[in-house]
Amino acid sequence: MTTNTPANVAASATLVDVVALDNLIVIGVFIGTEQPAALIRSGQGQIARVSPGESVFGITIAAIDAAQVVLTDHAGTVHVLAVPHS
Repeated sequence: MTTNTPANVAASATLVDVVALDNLIVIGVFIGTEQPAALIRSGQGQIARVSPGESVFGITIAAIDAAQVVLTDHAGTVHVLAVPHS
């Protein structure tokens, strides 16, 4: 069943201009008893679920915690992506 979201609910659930959608961003992280994972969105809109040691979008995931995802690019440069509102 599909229903339309009331305007007041959509407005409350929407954060405008929180992230730049043309860059690699973290959508969220999963921390539990298993290996941590994160949802990463590419600048082209592709989304991937990743865990430490995996490679996607030309980067390798080095570490994931509740506040950030640490990755390395093809040149070996380390980058840190913060989890929005963490």
